Amino acid sequence: MKRLLLVEDEEVILKALRRLLERNHFIVETANTVEQAIEAQPRSFDLILADLRLPGAEGTSVIPLADPVPVVIMTSYASVRSAVDAMRHGAIDYIAKPFDHDELLMVIQRALMQNLMQAQNRALRLDVQRTQPCQQHVKGTVLEDMLASLEDLKDVQPFLHLHGERGTDREGLARLIHANGSRRDAPFVVADVGADTASSDAIALLGNTGEVPLDGLPPGGLLQAARNGTLVLRHPEKLSHELQKQLAEVLEQGAVDLPGSSRQRSINVKVITIGLDSIESLLATEELVPQLGNLFIHDQCAVPPLRQRREDILPLARQQLRAMERRHGYPRMKLTTDAEAVLLANDWPGNVTELDNVISRAVFVANGNTVTSDNLGLGEGTLSGRNLSLDEYFRYFVIRNQAHLSETELAARLGISRKALWERRTKMDLPRSSSEELSR
Repeated sequence: MKRLLLVEDEEVILKALRRLLERNHFIVETANTVEQAIEAQPRSFDLILADLRLPGAEGTSVIPLADPVPVVIMTSYASVRSAVDAMRHGAIDYIAKPFDHDELLMVIQRALMQNLMQAQNRALRLDVQRTQPCQQHVKGTVLEDMLASLEDLKDVQPFLHLHGERGTDREGLARLIHANGSRRDAPFVVADVGADTASSDAIALLGNTGEVPLDGLPPGGLLQAARNGTLVLRHPEKLSHELQKQLAEVLEQGAVDLPGSSRQRSINVKVITIGLDSIESLLATEELVPQLGNLFIHDQCAVPPLRQRREDILPLARQQLRAMERRHGYPRMKLTTDAEAVLLANDWPGNVTELDNVISRAVFVANGNTVTSDNLGLGEGTLSGRNLSLDEYFRYFVIRNQAHLSETELAARLGISRKALWERRTKMDLPRSSSEELSR
């Protein structure tokens, strides 16, 4: 049963409201002033119903003291101004005296439902932050640099296409764009309607055949569900050409028609499409119709594979370690030097997805809080355990040994000149950091 705190100074009204609420299965406590409400520990209730005019402080002064518990304000001074003031102070709703009992119960149920939805939303966001580490900045990575280069597109441009190989974390970049833009507090919706078999793509995207929601979708479909936020649409080329044209028309006019009427519903939403190919390639193969493709053709970004952004490997690996710690309550995990060298030597055909999977498995099989090269499952970290290419071996050997060998010693062990070592370092973008320079 829900616990309600009723703050009212008129005894007749207080008793009548208490009887009404208790008959409707609420546990009710009462107070005559804000001071008494504070003594009753307002944050321990599910909802507070407070009169605006009270002896001493006004009822709205309980709102910040009760947060996040919702507060409904009652007043006999019904006016637009007092309603606006109450909402500005943070009231979840407002009701004017005298009110109908059914109206009051409806306001209370609506406030409780809204508060429940907000609590669920907060819990979901925390869960996403726990399970989707790429929503956070990874300092010094190509992904962060790309986010900075897209600064102007994050808020100004309503359309963006991200393309690249599978596993490059295009969705992670979309999450970063949303989380760091002005829409961050609005919905982030990922749509894969091409694979939806429960309802048609048209219903999922553009809305239902009537005002009544279907399968939990509001009128306006996923576009309306993402209103004021971001809709990520995977592989738009999989949609039928007719639906692509309908989608383009809706996006251009910024509104969707409501079935059975001449009215429209606005859909202020940023749309980010994700695919393997660029818009030009999709238009050339006629997989994407010009009406839709032309909306995105000027605002697109290629997400490079992990093998072309090796500086991201260790930061992303450490980020996945932190995610595993949060998810499973593990102690602080770390990579050995040999494990780091093996990670950097690998070509990662599965990109960021493969890296995350490797780190997750390594954490499960690690002995204690240290992840070794053996735990990674990529080989033993030496030629005896791995079929390394020459470039992989060079990268592995240099990273593994440069902390304790000079450039001359490294070159000698590799059987090349110091100049050749420098040239290969330059070609492979493998500089020696100042912290690793040796005086000898």
